[in-house]
Amino acid sequence: MTPENRFGRRAFLAATGLGLTLAGCGDRQDRPRDTPSVPSASFVLAHAAAPVGLDPSRRNSQETSRISAQVLEGLVSADRSTGEPAPGLAESWQLADDRRSVTFTLRQGVVFHDGTPLDAAAVKANFDKWRAQAESAEPWAPQCAFATTFRHGHPGSLTSSCYRNTVVKDERTVVLELTRPYTPLLTALTQPAFGMASPASIQAGTEDEHPVGTGPFRFGSASATFVKLRANERYWGQLGQVGSLELRVVPEAQVRCAALLTGEVDAYDLVGLDEFAPLARKGVQVLYRDPYSVSYVGLNRNVPVLRDVSVRRAVAAAVDRGVVARTMFPNGTNVADQFVPARFNVDGEDLQIPRYDPQHAKDLLKASSYRGEKLKFYYPRRTSRMYLQEPERVYAQLSAQLTRVGFHVVPVPIDWEQGYVDAVTDPARDHALSLLGWSGSFRDPDSFMGPLLGTPRARLGDDDAGLLTAVNRAAAMPSGDARTTAYKTLNDRVSAVVPAVPLAHPVSAVAVNSRVVDFPLTSTGFERFNELRLA
Repeated sequence: MTPENRFGRRAFLAATGLGLTLAGCGDRQDRPRDTPSVPSASFVLAHAAAPVGLDPSRRNSQETSRISAQVLEGLVSADRSTGEPAPGLAESWQLADDRRSVTFTLRQGVVFHDGTPLDAAAVKANFDKWRAQAESAEPWAPQCAFATTFRHGHPGSLTSSCYRNTVVKDERTVVLELTRPYTPLLTALTQPAFGMASPASIQAGTEDEHPVGTGPFRFGSASATFVKLRANERYWGQLGQVGSLELRVVPEAQVRCAALLTGEVDAYDLVGLDEFAPLARKGVQVLYRDPYSVSYVGLNRNVPVLRDVSVRRAVAAAVDRGVVARTMFPNGTNVADQFVPARFNVDGEDLQIPRYDPQHAKDLLKASSYRGEKLKFYYPRRTSRMYLQEPERVYAQLSAQLTRVGFHVVPVPIDWEQGYVDAVTDPARDHALSLLGWSGSFRDPDSFMGPLLGTPRARLGDDDAGLLTAVNRAAAMPSGDARTTAYKTLNDRVSAVVPAVPLAHPVSAVAVNSRVVDFPLTSTGFERFNELRLA
């Protein structure tokens, strides 16, 4: 899950006026007579941060993905229970024997919200746009899903793109061609970032302020504190019960809880540690997602002293990950010894990251190149993330543990909405340590290994060419025991490098009011609200 990119929230908020202006443009207001009646129920969900934009192909933001999952749809959807690929805008597909191409057959009669028909040319327009974005991105800009999934946009690097082209065969048939196999391709295409936008909106360049898709909800309006959607009366699938959906921004967990208890919102995401007991006393239903993210202490190896692996290992030995997981995260959170969650059964069998041992940390420091230098430790304020519900508290505990073994830590708090992710993912900045994490967005180990270590510009990018090659080789291997073994070996190898210190694989929770009969909970957090059932 998931860094926001450099354009930032301000650019989105400045453009929301454009979104409001466009809300009625291009929409066909005359609904066919045989169209089912539009649902009338309203629903309000509070989440922890404003989206920095509404185009998920540009923004690695949980909030952007949640909103766009209602508006845009991909060729492939994710089964709510298993995460396995299921028909989406493509009713079927055929994988070539050499695993280097997939032929998709599109559904008939699907139209975008602006009335444009979905056809193979529209699919190609989206892939062409994503490829152009990946190739034009600045070298220091955070990578988004197309570049990460296809390892695209790195000419002359150690990794070459596995994306070749998108070919239109006929109106309903489109072929996605690869340069080499990528085993989780179909599962990766379930990410909201691969949702199809209207070619007209792509041409107009308005997708980030006013998304136009084929989904069950249409964009309505946006401000600094909310995005409002309305049911798409022309939707090809099941509309469900919700006619008006509002995603409201409430950064403080306590305020989100109060808003639920007073009836201002119907549900809120990322229940804070202090809210579980009050909610239980009032009989409020709390739903838990399985651990599908990882929190970690980032180590910026552009800071000279952190190039010394002994210093990085000392950081790991100084941190009591067990205490952090038990006291700073909801019950059910797992201690992280590696970056891939346990559900994939690829845990390393010879992990070398040090266990908590303050004396060992002191010994490592004494024998290392560290001489008491000040280490700036960036941490976020005024936010909750799926991988980090209480960042200020986690920082306080980590800082105390590091100080006790001899590190000179200098706190640098940054409000999440003031570009925190940009700051800590830019190696040229002066942070030595940082507090961040990653949420998986599709059901495969490469959902973690790819973004974190799969390219030279990956989140935990390492200059070890062999490690980079191993990550990409594992992604291409056919499913089976050999691939599982490759990921186990890879986890062992990463633990020896210590590119960052994994802390926890947290659970996250959603609280809902008594109206909710069935909340469409998913481990990725990309719930689809046309599947919501209300009393």
